[in-house]
Amino acid sequence: MRNRNKVGYLTPDHLEEQADARASEAKQLPEGEARQNALRNAAQLRVYASMRRAFAPQTAKSK
Repeated sequence: MRNRNKVGYLTPDHLEEQADARASEAKQLPEGEARQNALRNAAQLRVYASMRRAFAPQTAKSK
């Protein structure tokens, strides 16, 4: 029987942190394809984080 790696749930805040890290990494790269890929990845992570927030189940508000 094979061991499977567990995939952790990434919260929107964690996704934003990863996006910030990718964006700061992109600033250190020279102009070119690698920099564009890092910026694109950061943007994708931000969109994914906003989608997670939008589709997250809303907590019940107490009256």
